[in-house]
Amino acid sequence: MTKSLAIGIDIGGTNTTFGLVNRDGEILFKGGISTPAYEHIADYIAALMEGIMPYIESVGIENIEGVGVGAPKGNYFTGEIAFAPNLPWKGVIPRAKLISEAMNL
Repeated sequence: MTKSLAIGIDIGGTNTTFGLVNRDGEILFKGGISTPAYEHIADYIAALMEGIMPYIESVGIENIEGVGVGAPKGNYFTGEIAFAPNLPWKGVIPRAKLISEAMNL
């Protein structure tokens, strides 16, 4: 298995869902956390990684092709969430940077 898997993360105002999929779109693992349960973005990222990392470790990080993240007011070009009204964190959140650093990518 070489770089044949992807992680999907959907950050919503109520829940965050995540999963690991193969090239055929088959969901291998899925999970979720409550988005508003984390007042601080650092705590949210830690909880997200706690949910995702066991899946990554079970297949090996070397087999992950990429990570896709959907979020309200998410900016594809900057990797940021900017002033999302339905998320508990205000201002500009460097989403891609935080997740990348947490996964050691």
